[in-house]
This record gives sequence, structure tokens and C-alpha cells, in this order.
Amino acid sequence: MWEIIAPIWDTAKTFFLFFTPVVDFFVETKIPEQIDNIQYKELFTNGWFLVPYLSWLAWNVYKRQFNSLITILLLSGSWAFFGTPYMRGVMNQETIQLGTILPLVGGACTVLGIIIYIFFFKSE
Repeated sequence: MWEIIAPIWDTAKTFFLFFTPVVDFFVETKIPEQIDNIQYKELFTNGWFLVPYLSWLAWNVYKRQFNSLITILLLSGSWAFFGTPYMRGVMNQETIQLGTILPLVGGACTVLGIIIYIFFFKSE
């Protein structure tokens, strides 16, 4: 039995050890902490972020890549929504209330449904 499992285990271990330097880099540079400490008002008034972001949106409009444009706007809107006081109130509770989770699940299903429709059913 071990003769069959050993090569599979070694392959899986080698595969996951491939990502060790990436995880170490994320931990050393404190990327998750930086993402948690983003201040949205300052981000969207910072020219170093705003100019490339708006340029990317303008490029998608110019090239008429509406699938990418809608996806960018949906993901940006979702990202901005997660910084609202409503989300902070949901995440800070010890117990999760069904009434607070259902709008989140509905919104996530709507966003995923739109993205799936755009990429799989309405191709350009």
C-alpha cells in the first residue's frame, strides 16, 4: 500500500514546497497587514493609484472590452463594499446573524452570476 502512496505523497509535497518562497515573501513584506490597513479615501485621491486605474479603464473603453470593464467595475465595487461600516459590523460580531449574511450571499451570487454570464454565455 505504501508503495502506491509514496510517489503521490512525494509529488504533492514537492508541488506545495514550490510555493514556500512565495508565502515567505508575503509574510516578510507584510502584504496581508498592508491590505487590511488600506484607507480607501486616501487611495482614490492618490494620483499614483488613480492615474493607472483610470488609464486602464479608459483603455478598456477604447478597445471596447466591455467584459473586462464590467468585471473590473464589479470587483472594484465589491472591494469598496467590504470597507463599509456595514461589513465591519458583520465581521466584528461573535455570532453571525442570518439577516446580516443573506444580503452578502445574495450580492456575491449576483456578482458571480454576472461574471459567469459575461465570460461563458455572452462572449465578444
